[in-house]
Amino acid sequence: MEKEIKIKTTDDHFIYGKMSSTTHQPLFVVVHGLPGSMDEDLYLQATRWFAKHGYATFRFNLYGAEKGARQLMETTLKTQATDIDTIVRYFRKKGFKKIYLAGHSYGGPSILLSSDQSFDRAVLWDPSYEISFTKKYAGMAPAQYLKEVKGYLMRWGINVVIGKEMADEADTLKWNTLSKDFRVPFRIIAAEKGALLIGAKQYGKVTSAMNDLVVLKNATHYFNDTDDMREKLFAASEEWFRRN
Repeated sequence: MEKEIKIKTTDDHFIYGKMSSTTHQPLFVVVHGLPGSMDEDLYLQATRWFAKHGYATFRFNLYGAEKGARQLMETTLKTQATDIDTIVRYFRKKGFKKIYLAGHSYGGPSILLSSDQSFDRAVLWDPSYEISFTKKYAGMAPAQYLKEVKGYLMRWGINVVIGKEMADEADTLKWNTLSKDFRVPFRIIAAEKGALLIGAKQYGKVTSAMNDLVVLKNATHYFNDTDDMREKLFAASEEWFRRN
């Protein structure tokens, strides 16, 4: 059973999430992608899988409709990294001895930008690399800038507005050295048929942290290509955590 958790941020917002189990177990925290939520099936399946394998779990929203929650238009990668640190500090104070993070897509570089880096190990699931919201990217047309709201309208079917600060950050971020100062052991699990494999390899090249790369054959970005693909994803993640 999961219980709802509300964590206050350093700038008086709230992070809303759902937790299972107790401090007697290692804690698995999953960070969703952009513009996702904790209730997408990948993250829900992940927490259920890890709960069955002896872990406490926490899934949460980086932004949401709840009172005091952040809005997507107001956030950046660095904001998300700061919130991840807030979450880890919260659970350390609760008594968790081992904390492991998984970040999917835009959640991957959010973990790499952590200042505290006080978690024990991390896995990055097909992490984002050299994303742009203002230029043509991955075959998609550039977004439309809306000066009334200071954001970019993304034509992703379900239209999303990315704030100017996040868009500017993505265009100026030194993606090729993003993992340079990362110290926590990490594993990247990349999708063979996705568009982010080049970036996955680059992240491992420029860091002194212990790391490795697993490429899941025939996988795409959400790892839902076969009945057992997510099982492979979760098992490869858990094997990395057990090395600690």
